[in-house]
Amino acid sequence: MGAEDEVARLRLRVRSMYEAAARIGADLDVRRTTQAIVDVIVPTLGRAATVDLYVAVVMGEDSEGVAPAPQGTIARFAVCGDLPEGMITAGERVPSLSTGPYDAALMAGDVVVIEDAWTFMTSRHGVEPTRRMVPDRVSRAIVAPLFARGRLLGVVTVWQDRARDLHPDDVEILHEIASRGGLAVDNARRYTREHATAVGLQRMLLPRGTTDTDAAETAAIYRPAGEGAGVGGEWFDVIPLSSARIGLVVGEAFGRGLVATATMGRVRAAMLTLAHLDLEPEELLTHVDDLVRRLGAEAEPGADPVGATCVYAVYDPVTSRCVLADAGHHAPLLVAPGREPVLIELPPGPPLGVGGIPFETAELELRASSVLVFHGSGFLDRQDDAAGAGLRRLRRSIGRRCRAGRALADVCRDIVDDTAPEGESTDVVLLCARTRSISPASTVRWVFPARAESVPEIRTLVTGQLARWRLDEEVFATELVISELAGNAVRYGGDSMTVRLIRGKDLLVCEVGDGNSTQPRIRRARSTDEGGRGLFLVSQVTERWGCRFGPDGKTIWAEQRLDRRHGSAPG
Repeated sequence: MGAEDEVARLRLRVRSMYEAAARIGADLDVRRTTQAIVDVIVPTLGRAATVDLYVAVVMGEDSEGVAPAPQGTIARFAVCGDLPEGMITAGERVPSLSTGPYDAALMAGDVVVIEDAWTFMTSRHGVEPTRRMVPDRVSRAIVAPLFARGRLLGVVTVWQDRARDLHPDDVEILHEIASRGGLAVDNARRYTREHATAVGLQRMLLPRGTTDTDAAETAAIYRPAGEGAGVGGEWFDVIPLSSARIGLVVGEAFGRGLVATATMGRVRAAMLTLAHLDLEPEELLTHVDDLVRRLGAEAEPGADPVGATCVYAVYDPVTSRCVLADAGHHAPLLVAPGREPVLIELPPGPPLGVGGIPFETAELELRASSVLVFHGSGFLDRQDDAAGAGLRRLRRSIGRRCRAGRALADVCRDIVDDTAPEGESTDVVLLCARTRSISPASTVRWVFPARAESVPEIRTLVTGQLARWRLDEEVFATELVISELAGNAVRYGGDSMTVRLIRGKDLLVCEVGDGNSTQPRIRRARSTDEGGRGLFLVSQVTERWGCRFGPDGKTIWAEQRLDRRHGSAPG
């Protein structure tokens, strides 16, 4: 070989290594990584190239390994170059990675050259299978293993015409490309596994996407960030509260990956617990802020900051009032019937975990069929957007999609498709709530002196109201509940008590309020005790019960699930 040929081969090698360094490993997707490997190889080393991997690799699992011959399910992940019709292409299964007598060399990390690939493969698999594996009868196969951290992930195969001279540099260049490619595939595989774990955990920690209650119809979508971006800590929640009310939450934990997901899960659990205590929104956020600050104090030195942002709203369908509090999050939008979307003005609050600044609330009166749209930062953080462009885009989509009569799940999906295309580098969360109102005809409220003589009168009034609502089958259980709750108010309350009934489409709520602020508790009465069984009986005949506190005392409430045969609530 002359000096000019030596220089040409050296330039070829340098160029190949430069392209391999620039292109292989630039992506954390397994398929795109394998495609980069074959794109670097063709046409420099041959007229075609393929990459075959164990299927477990793309799933992010550990490769199944080989000892002594390759085992496990294999698929073709990448193809480049001139392959005849009928050959196995990308996405199809490959019969085997075993090369028979060459397996030991592959397991040792060596490149294998099969000079007469057609004859070799037909001797092992027969003519018809070989037609799908070998381009033609004059092909040479150069096979290099893709190794990483002691595991065989798959092989890259280069196809050359046997008329072409095989140069030692071809083998050496392929070996170096395969070494780099193996590490890149392994990195993508590991990322795939971590990404799938984080997404799976995130989805397990989130509630179902749709609910249908007396307060609102809701629909939500959570979509993790695209490949190459860590999963964030965004979440949503729809929390059933006492007296047919609901709590609505959208938030986002700081950071990405499993740490953000874990923070999100802890914050969501805390908000669920505190919401069921019927705290006011600003008081709830104050308690959660204290918790997040403690989580931050417990973190390892040098760890990323622990924190979150969120909006929490409580909607009451009886009064049509919605109270909202913000903790450093994006304000929701409101679409009143027949109106364009407007941004709700909220007093700004600090992110959870900052502390030292009080949270404030905003109060709205909502018409029935109004739509509240809560969203995360994924709609606003698109690259190359001008200031405010994301919000304007979101408002346009909401105005176009939020039409009366459309299923809310379809509205959510269309908004996400309009404003947050697949593959974005941030998570996307959207929660829409179409409000409902419980009419005055479906509620009744009385005030009585807190005396024993009032209890029979209460039972009579309640029985009559149930008859007007055509709920005669609920009389026995409701009389028992009201008698026990009113009896407790007479025994432990103040001078007066209030009784309220709320009739929803499939729910009956009984409430008794008094001026005492002592928390009621169920206790196990002994057989010789004359009392102490009241709340236990209430818990047995109702769906759930609880107690909430206000400035004038407490209200004990109980919910009974109505049979659908009772029909709808009166309008």
